[in-house]
Amino acid sequence: MRATLTALALMLPAPALAVEVEQLDTPSGVTVDYVKCSRNSNRCLNAAAKHCDGSYQVIGSESHPGTLVSDVFAGSVTWYSMTFLCGVSDGALPGFPYQRTAEPPSTILPPGVSTVCTVLGRGKSCRSQ
Repeated sequence: MRATLTALALMLPAPALAVEVEQLDTPSGVTVDYVKCSRNSNRCLNAAAKHCDGSYQVIGSESHPGTLVSDVFAGSVTWYSMTFLCGVSDGALPGFPYQRTAEPPSTILPPGVSTVCTVLGRGKSCRSQ
């Protein structure tokens, strides 16, 4: 009975993993946002737009192989990641270039991107302008 239940659980489609936005402090002192998602790059775009309540500037992006539940080991599922700044956008979409392994998030701001950072208590947020 237990083997049958395990087999049925493995055949069910994997649940969509929660997409969380986290903040990264760059060497320049600017804090950028980072999001990672699996299977569909649109999930990253939607998470960034929701986090920013609208427009955002893409700083960097990449994609790499992983498994259904994580990207620690290579597998048949594509994982996408993107760094971004909330605020004014140049309208460029992320390219999500494919890598053999997960690359660290890009924290180098492109030339011409200016930012304004606000510190409230222990929190810090930056926006492109």
